[in-house]
Amino acid sequence: MQKLAVFIYSLGSGGAERVVATLLPLLSMKFEVHLIVMNEKFSYTLNGCTLHFLERSKPNENSLLKFIKLPFLALKYKKLCQSLDINVEFVFLNRPNYIALLAKLFGAKTRLVINECTTPSLMYQKNTFTSLANKFLIRSLYPYADLILTNAKGNLEDLVNNFKIKVDKCDLLYNAIDLENIHFLTSESIALKDKFILSVGRLDKGKNHSLLIRAYARLKTEVKLVILGEGELHKELENLIAQLDLKEKVLLLGFDSNPYKYMSKCEFFAFASLFEGFSNVLIESLACGCAVVCTEHKSGAKELFGDDEFGLLVEVGDENSMFDGLKLFLEDESLRKTYQKKAKDRASDFDKIKIARNAFKYLLG
Repeated sequence: MQKLAVFIYSLGSGGAERVVATLLPLLSMKFEVHLIVMNEKFSYTLNGCTLHFLERSKPNENSLLKFIKLPFLALKYKKLCQSLDINVEFVFLNRPNYIALLAKLFGAKTRLVINECTTPSLMYQKNTFTSLANKFLIRSLYPYADLILTNAKGNLEDLVNNFKIKVDKCDLLYNAIDLENIHFLTSESIALKDKFILSVGRLDKGKNHSLLIRAYARLKTEVKLVILGEGELHKELENLIAQLDLKEKVLLLGFDSNPYKYMSKCEFFAFASLFEGFSNVLIESLACGCAVVCTEHKSGAKELFGDDEFGLLVEVGDENSMFDGLKLFLEDESLRKTYQKKAKDRASDFDKIKIARNAFKYLLG
């Protein structure tokens, strides 16, 4: 049996981390799997792998220090893979990607498959050291991968058009979801008895919850807005809710390890993100039978929903467009039910079994 290194920064609560946790038991059917991480945060149970720490880094480490450490970590990673007699590497997220690619430059001979789950030109568009360093490293190192798997066509096109990566170096591997487990978790009860619109996502600028709240504030409805997630903008959003006199109607409920119990009970799901790679939470909301109103962000949205076939798309960063979408869904129950009927069928395209079959094809070369 071939030995597979799955390398990711941590198994915290992010989307890529959830995909890795979902795929690990399936990958262990074909490989002896070794999970390599750099941080002690774990939000998921490990199954089907042996765990290794490359280091135990702090999440708020200085950006310059992180950059300087890359070649030293690459040498350490190369030595670890050699000691484990690894045949194939499957690497997720930028910093592990850079480390594994540098290890290849330093003489590692194993097949290296990296995953790109963001749209880098949008993620790193600011003129900061972190953004400039990431763009430099992507242009310089990504061409050395044996294969780059993106989770959306938009991400692939971004690498080809903006980072000069050869198109034959790239392919698609969509995010995997555990449909069986999601369906099981939807049955859990919630304390909220009122009707509500749901949004789920980290409380940061990219998810644009402030626009969603302002659009919601213009609706004449008793249906509440529930937002699940945590992040640096929590206080700012609380202040906005108070300013709009919505304390009884907009509920910030924090992170919940089981958002599916809310997804299965909401009137519909609303998502105002400025950009995404290929959003797990949107696929999961479909798996729970949600009608979805979503911004047509730069990568993934139209790919997932088509031309309003599986969800209603509205303009990015446009409060009026989001307001119109929310109002239409609130007023047109027939439209909501039409989308709800299609939702689970669309989500089945991303079931972990289907995605794992594709992963095996890429990893086995």
